[in-house]
Amino acid sequence: MSKETEIESTNEIKDNSRRNFFKLGLGAAAIAGVSATGAYASNKIESQSHKNFPVPIDPDVLKPMAQENSVWAFVSSKALGEKYPERNQNFAGGWNFQENMFSPMVGLDNSKPGMRQLDLALEIAGWAMNDTLADGSPRLAINSGVYGWEQHGLMPHKWQFESGEDANQSIKSAARLLGAARCGITRNHKVWNWDPLYDYEEEREVSWDEFPFKPKSVIVVLVDEDYEALATAPSFVSGAAIGMGYSKMATVAGSLASFVRGLGYQAVASGNDLGNSVAYAIEAGLGEGARNGHLMAPRFGPRVRIAKVYTDMELPEEAYDTPKTYGIMEFCQNCKLCAEKCPSQAITMDDEPGWEPTYENGEDPNYSWHHQRGVKKFYNDAKKCYKYWVDSGTDCAICLTACPWNKPDFWHHRLIDASNAYTGGPIHTFMKVMDELFGYGNVFDEQAVHDFWKTGKDIEV
Repeated sequence: MSKETEIESTNEIKDNSRRNFFKLGLGAAAIAGVSATGAYASNKIESQSHKNFPVPIDPDVLKPMAQENSVWAFVSSKALGEKYPERNQNFAGGWNFQENMFSPMVGLDNSKPGMRQLDLALEIAGWAMNDTLADGSPRLAINSGVYGWEQHGLMPHKWQFESGEDANQSIKSAARLLGAARCGITRNHKVWNWDPLYDYEEEREVSWDEFPFKPKSVIVVLVDEDYEALATAPSFVSGAAIGMGYSKMATVAGSLASFVRGLGYQAVASGNDLGNSVAYAIEAGLGEGARNGHLMAPRFGPRVRIAKVYTDMELPEEAYDTPKTYGIMEFCQNCKLCAEKCPSQAITMDDEPGWEPTYENGEDPNYSWHHQRGVKKFYNDAKKCYKYWVDSGTDCAICLTACPWNKPDFWHHRLIDASNAYTGGPIHTFMKVMDELFGYGNVFDEQAVHDFWKTGKDIEV
């Protein structure tokens, strides 16, 4: 299918919403906005580079976060449930995280599009390679599968790059071939590493002294997730897109770590384990943190998964990427669409980022134990998010689907990309309204499921 045909097909689906949009008289304003910024013509993503982490931090408060305080690590460990009984007692009337983690999946319903055996089979298929190569990765399992710490294929001689630029481009070229949608390189930042680590298979803390080497650099890769599948959220089909994201994380990061070891440097691939992936992606210039807690990457929005490669390769200063901002945080302040759509009300509706959680009981450390404080950001109740996943029998993804940045290549979404770094609140609010009027970001949308199961025509000869 050609690009023109693809746009034409999607536009047909949204046609009624578009007519409503122009009936409101906003079409002319939108066109004027595009003309004023030159965004449609240049299609350029504006950004600002920073020497340091681009979000305010309090160095007296910010410390490495113990892995056991991650929601996913906690729910995966019966020993942690016994160690911290108050975490279960203080949430949702004693709702037990560990018991629900290990309970059978619910939700199969052959009368409901998106939750049928057909849809479930696709979700299982999406997760298949992750489960084969990196089972446990979503739950922060360490030293497991392709994310293991063994140094297979380590060459005895170290390749010497001609320059920092040569190193940067060579690594990124390899990452592109191996399947990365984006790649950035940053230094090892101890404050973003889980410390201590936690092995929930052996139920013990793990010191970084047990790691096979002292990391000096971290290569960060993004893999994108299928737009049409995520548009069905929450469903087994959107779960398949998330599963494919994790499967691609394992293959890309595992292959890239092998490449680095082939250059003679020690390397360990990492999914959600070892460190805060969103913070590392920000350090590597790949995007910004968003209201929903995800990374927002230009062109993709939150529709990405993040993997990392820790290595003892130390590079010249010019080889490292620097953080960039794209106006995403400012956009999130004015949008709030993900929070409005969140069925569990886990995402804050705060007008601005802050230093502490503002949700109910957020001041109680036995309730808000899962935050890395010391960063000015939007603090969300990840426990509510996790509970909805369990109760719905899906991987949710509603906040990803609702986000105006998570959209195909249409002009008003590219306007956000191109002008967002220097446009203000009124434009951001306008873009949110326009996104809804055009019919994007619908959730619980059975039509999206039907549409997805027709996308096979895109690969016909």
